[in-house]
This record gives sequence, structure tokens and C-alpha cells, in this order.
Amino acid sequence: MKKLFLTGISLLFALTLTFAQDANPEDKAREKVTKLTEKLTLTDEQQTSIYDIVLEHAKAKQALKADASQSPEALAEAKGRLQETTDAQIKEKLSDEQKTQYDRIVAERPKEETPAPAAPLTPPVEPAEPAQPMEPQQPIGE
Repeated sequence: MKKLFLTGISLLFALTLTFAQDANPEDKAREKVTKLTEKLTLTDEQQTSIYDIVLEHAKAKQALKADASQSPEALAEAKGRLQETTDAQIKEKLSDEQKTQYDRIVAERPKEETPAPAAPLTPPVEPAEPAQPMEPQQPIGE
């Protein structure tokens, strides 16, 4: 009975994590604006305009992820360009003091690693000199 209960709880936890990763763009934008408001003390007008910018960014990023035809390198590059554009648009809405703080936030942001391109396999290199035949060994104890 205890195992069944623990299995059920584990399954519920796994399902919760699975669905939590697929938050809609509106929720992501709202969360980001809330964080920026706390860090930058945004005005109501700034919150509204930055929410629109962040929402468009979230929708565009979701569309990029859904496009399976792009290589991982192209996808990472497109996400980087999208982030740069979004950062520039957000900075336009900020005061000079807020821009300085936002630059710090951007600098502290973890960089997404671009996947390394697959390296071609090289054939094994033949040794320069032929291997010497081994001499037969005497069994121990004789």
C-alpha cells in the first residue's frame, strides 16, 4: 500500500513538472514584467509597454521552438537576435538610471550555450611501425 501511494505521488509530481514547462506566453510575460518591476521600479505606463514587448518576444520564441526545420545552431542564433531586439526595445522605455540597472540584469543573465556542430569522424590512424610479435610466455609454476 505504501509503495502504491508513493508511486502515485511520484507520478503526480512528474506530471506537474511536465505541464509547468509549457507555460503560455502571457504567463511568461506577466512573470517577467513582475520581476522587472521589482528590480527597476517600473511605472504603470512602463509596465504596460514592456508587457507588450515581452509578450511579443515570448510568442516569437515559442514559434521558433516549434519550427523543427531549423538546425540547433540556427535556432540558437535566431533566439540570440530576438533577445537582443527585445532588450533594445525594453531599454527605449526605461529612464537612464533604469537602463544602467537593466544592463546589469542582462549581464547577469545566463548565456544559452550554442550546441557544438557535429565533428566528422576521422578514421583511425595506422601505427608507423608494425607491431612486434609477442613471445610465448611460460606458465607460472613450471
